[in-house]
Amino acid sequence: MTERHQLIAYLATLGAIVALVAIGAALAATGKSLEAVGVAAAVTGLIGVIKIPSPRAPVGQTDTGDVNATSGSAK
Repeated sequence: MTERHQLIAYLATLGAIVALVAIGAALAATGKSLEAVGVAAAVTGLIGVIKIPSPRAPVGQTDTGDVNATSGSAK
């Protein structure tokens, strides 16, 4: 996933949270409290998923996939 894809996913999730908060507020204002609670649960789930995009650290790879790291002298 590229940085651009991460940013698009972040903004889409943030937009969904804003839309759901507005819908929940409208439902609560019209007296439909049970539906507003359901929408609030969806918002809570999305907040749990969202995180600020950050660059990933490069991962070292070898031809065989085995990595043997030693420090000092082997006895």
